[in-house]
Amino acid sequence: MAVEQADAHDVRVAVERRIDAPVEAVWEAVADIDVTEAMLPGCRQLRFGVDRDHVRAGDEGTATLAVDVGPLSPSFETDVTVRRRDYPEMALTASGAAAGSQFDTTAELTVAPADEATDVRWVATATVTGRLERFAGGLRPVVEHVADRFFDRLDDRLTDRDD
Repeated sequence: MAVEQADAHDVRVAVERRIDAPVEAVWEAVADIDVTEAMLPGCRQLRFGVDRDHVRAGDEGTATLAVDVGPLSPSFETDVTVRRRDYPEMALTASGAAAGSQFDTTAELTVAPADEATDVRWVATATVTGRLERFAGGLRPVVEHVADRFFDRLDDRLTDRDD
């Protein structure tokens, strides 16, 4: 994983992981609303208001995301839009606000078959403003933790591990 801090309030994250599951299973899981809600650390609620289990391009939803950065523990009310979902790539944007702070994120996910596993590449850029901006240096470990835990939990779920 590479985390780059572009300036005082921009964070770019690139995660590359191998998940021990077939590419079809990973592709379906990352678009499954219930799976994402369960696997994403700090996600208290994820709703898309659609009568199906998986997101599609153009879907818009809301999420409640809680994070701990320094002495702050905001819970962000977040708008999420699936910009693209065309195998093997998925892209989304998210914007949220809480406790005098705001963030805007763009993220892209790519999956590729790798023998009996799947290589995943996730790249996200977040811009944070407001109170949370003062703790921009503390964003690095938070973003690392969220990304690591999401992909660890997804891998465990798809391979029936309970680590």
